[in-house]
Amino acid sequence: MPAHPLPEFTLQKHDGSVITSQTLPGSWHLVSYGFTHCPDICPTTLVEMAQFKRALNQHTRYRDLDLHFYTVDPGRDSLNQLAEYLPWFHEQISGWRADSDRQARAFESALGIHASVTQDAQGAVQVTHGLKLFLINDQGELQAVLDPTRTLTGRLHFEPDRLLQDYLTVRRWVNARQL
Repeated sequence: MPAHPLPEFTLQKHDGSVITSQTLPGSWHLVSYGFTHCPDICPTTLVEMAQFKRALNQHTRYRDLDLHFYTVDPGRDSLNQLAEYLPWFHEQISGWRADSDRQARAFESALGIHASVTQDAQGAVQVTHGLKLFLINDQGELQAVLDPTRTLTGRLHFEPDRLLQDYLTVRRWVNARQL
């Protein structure tokens, strides 16, 4: 579980502020990704992250975690769209977006985000993406990649209780290594 430094990147937060690799240190960050027009996986993941955050807030330690949703569809997901969409899930989830293809590629490749946005001849947009959560430590390094659970029917999702246990395990491991 060694952490990996993140390369330089610049993103916009839904409130208009700028997020860079230099602004991440000081807090832990859990990053999800997707798009606001997603009918199923993205909203489900955001609900599960919100449930996880509520459970985490019951603990006395390791609550210095910020939740983020990175859009892989910045052509349709404006800052305003993110600002209106995310509070439906949790008031503390911030929205991030790249304002150029170069910045998107830099951030997505640093984390290992796999996504594509295509448009057919009629103008319909098709977005495909993976499903993982990325845990960035308080030094601004990628600490862990969290995989979803697969149900017996093959559906992928994050179990909030398992997510909590995985997060606490990582934090304890990092703390033990720092002593």
